[in-house]
Amino acid sequence: MWLIFRYARRHAGIVGLVAGVTLVGNLFAVLQPAILAALLTSLSLTPPQAIPASGSWLDLNSLGVRVTGLFLGTGATGNNVAVFFGLLFLLQSTLVAGATYLADYGAAWLRTRYAKLIQHDLLKHLLHQDMAFFSRERTGELISRVSTDATNTAAALGPLVRSLIHHNVQIVIYSAYLFSTSVWLTFGSLGLLLLQFGLTQVLKNPIRRRTREQTDSSAELVGAVQEALTSVRVTKSFGAEPFELNKLDATIDRVSSAVLHESRIKKAEGPTRSVLDAFAVLGIFLIAVLEVRAGELTLEGLLLFTYVGKLLIGPINHSATSFLWVEATKAAYGRVSELLTERPTIIDGDLPKTSFDKAIQVQGVSFSYGRRRAIENVTLEVRKGDFVALVGPSGAGKSTLADLVLRLYDPEAGTILMDGVDVRTYHQREYRQLFGVVSQENLLFHDTVRNNIRFGRPSLTDADLERAARIANAHDFIMALPQGFDTLVGDRGTRLSGGERQRVAIARAVVHRPKILILDEATSALDSTSERLVQDAINRVVSEATAIVIAHRLSTVMHADRIVVLDRGRIEAIGSHSDLLDVSPTYRHFCSLQLSASDIPLTPKEDGA
Repeated sequence: MWLIFRYARRHAGIVGLVAGVTLVGNLFAVLQPAILAALLTSLSLTPPQAIPASGSWLDLNSLGVRVTGLFLGTGATGNNVAVFFGLLFLLQSTLVAGATYLADYGAAWLRTRYAKLIQHDLLKHLLHQDMAFFSRERTGELISRVSTDATNTAAALGPLVRSLIHHNVQIVIYSAYLFSTSVWLTFGSLGLLLLQFGLTQVLKNPIRRRTREQTDSSAELVGAVQEALTSVRVTKSFGAEPFELNKLDATIDRVSSAVLHESRIKKAEGPTRSVLDAFAVLGIFLIAVLEVRAGELTLEGLLLFTYVGKLLIGPINHSATSFLWVEATKAAYGRVSELLTERPTIIDGDLPKTSFDKAIQVQGVSFSYGRRRAIENVTLEVRKGDFVALVGPSGAGKSTLADLVLRLYDPEAGTILMDGVDVRTYHQREYRQLFGVVSQENLLFHDTVRNNIRFGRPSLTDADLERAARIANAHDFIMALPQGFDTLVGDRGTRLSGGERQRVAIARAVVHRPKILILDEATSALDSTSERLVQDAINRVVSEATAIVIAHRLSTVMHADRIVVLDRGRIEAIGSHSDLLDVSPTYRHFCSLQLSASDIPLTPKEDGA
């Protein structure tokens, strides 16, 4: 459980305070048998006896006499002593209750704090993972690890503190009372301890295994629900609600089965411990009868022994159960540890980079998604101020090349340089802040227009936002919204049309005055009216920065400084529009297709832009 102790060090003072309060509460708690012994002796009809000259102060046979004997010679009467110890018993119980409350609240504070720290570290770790990691993992399962597993891992702290300090200290001291009173009865009590921890050993592996199955299936359910909700438009469009529901029901069935298997073991624990307690208590009672008959145990000692033995059963059961509970949390702990030990393949560089002065050079770069080669030996230079277009069929590697330049992936072979320096030596965040990115399907957050444009840059002023909105042809429609810049755009921007979302995305990309713009088919899914507005915005922004534009419609990039034609991951040709018509079969093919397509009458779709 190194993870728990790693976080415990961050609040060692609070941990020490909780442990100290718990220990003080224990000291008050273990005084209770002595107080009750004195109370019984002071209320007995026999006259007070002198303190025995020998024997242990923990012997329950004579403990009451020893404690009340401290008051002999002070003139106190039996009634006065009884009243005193009665009040002392109430005070002791109140102090124990207060210490227990403080310790439990402190443990709850620590659990909450540690859950927060673990969740923070998990999120930080996730945000620094590379894109290949997110391609492998389901988003819903990652959400489950951050929300559920982190909380369950932190929750192990409470049982650890209670078991290591509270319960175990009580077990030791109560056992000392019993051992000093009767060795044979103590052996009987130790038998109970062995039975309880034997049950713990039997149950811990099945509980850990079943809990892991339950947490894995629950994470699978979160992932399935998240996927179903984000793809609800597709589900409705295909009339596939029954199919999707059947898929979810199958996942729910697996979760229910895992929960029942886990519960079958966990819920059997309590009744089994009760049966074991009954056998142990019966054995202890028989030993006690024999001890009384032999004169080794007084009736008062037997009564106190039974009471202390009852006090001992609680800590033993709780301690054993706590260890089982910790075993159960190891499933969540394991899932958290797996995530925290996942190392990104994109390693951050140390060199600061805040400007773009000369050129980006792609030198002999190759890259694959698994076994599928996406980019093969690509060499390209984008000079400062250039407008470079990437065109080609789907799957040609256009977006992959842009992602490599942005360093969302590292090439398997070759090098990408900025201003003559390998981009892998630059600090990732500073390097990427040189770029503004607009993709075909831009994600907007469930927030205001203002915060979507300002995303990641809270220091930007309202004037900066207004400037960016005007550049993106978005200012007029934003001001027409009910709350203007403070209008909520809905989940993934669903309250805006496609064209409006793209223009907000362009404003977000240019608001910080990036040195380089990457536009990935930003107009391909729009109607003619929205396309014109977005294209006007693109023409405006590319004139102010270096631009890499991935284009589906050749009409949008015909005036680029250079057009790069990609096919099957390789560069077929580079040149101007007129040059490529002569040397690139792929480019000529696209031109002929789009020219033919332009002759077909189309009815523009209105999307509210």
